[in-house]
Amino acid sequence: MAAASHQMMIKYGLGHEPTSAEVARWAAIVRQLISQGSEREAAGEHAAKQLFTDFRTRHFASQADTIDTLLRLAEQK
Repeated sequence: MAAASHQMMIKYGLGHEPTSAEVARWAAIVRQLISQGSEREAAGEHAAKQLFTDFRTRHFASQADTIDTLLRLAEQK
């Protein structure tokens, strides 16, 4: 799950690396939003805004993974 948390930090400009519990909660919210008809990237961003008070407080020069990759990484133990 470390890979997912690091990639989420980059993708959403977080000032911290999310915990395993935060990654799991983010994934659950994303899957729920997708099942309700949200577009994948929009669902990921909405979940991140909802969970992380430091959303978009940092800018990283590296490129982050797609939502599909982040969800897959979030499910790995």
